[in-house]
Amino acid sequence: MKKKLLVFTGSPRPDSNSAILAREAARAAREAGASVEVINLSRLRLNPCRACDRCRDRGPGQCVQKDDMKKIYPRLKEAGAIILAHPVYWFTINAQTKLFLDRWYAFGGDEYQCFKNKKIGLILTYADQDVFTSGAVNALRAYQDIFNYLGAEISEMVYTTAAGPGRIKKNKPVLKEAYTLGKKLVS
Repeated sequence: MKKKLLVFTGSPRPDSNSAILAREAARAAREAGASVEVINLSRLRLNPCRACDRCRDRGPGQCVQKDDMKKIYPRLKEAGAIILAHPVYWFTINAQTKLFLDRWYAFGGDEYQCFKNKKIGLILTYADQDVFTSGAVNALRAYQDIFNYLGAEISEMVYTTAAGPGRIKKNKPVLKEAYTLGKKLVS
């Protein structure tokens, strides 16, 4: 059976540095025989979590809101691996990605089981030269807490400076890292 990989890109730019790296990871996973779907979060209609807790009564992934998360919840359950790729904005996870992550609340309590043992890949890009002064370290720390809580394994990470749209295309070593990330997540 083919391993299913979901790749979420969080940049509002379709050809952003993080999206370019995500596509490279997706290419590697496909070449390794995985079923891969790349989803640009900025193209989805996602509402913020209302904290109404009605998902707790309805069941995992059964949010009352009628937006594009309805289509994403079953895919999250089925995926064997997930890649989150986005730029670092204001020293942490960017808004599009954070909004998406907040909606995972609908899986709730014991039902977070669907994330147990999933492999997670992270791809972060930032304009500063340093993982600390850019704030990327804050995003990485948040992900450590999130996936530790969910029981998922952060298997691979690629984080790098990439100031200016599309500049990552010239950084062959980082492109190779992204390719390796995609391959390792599905092997």
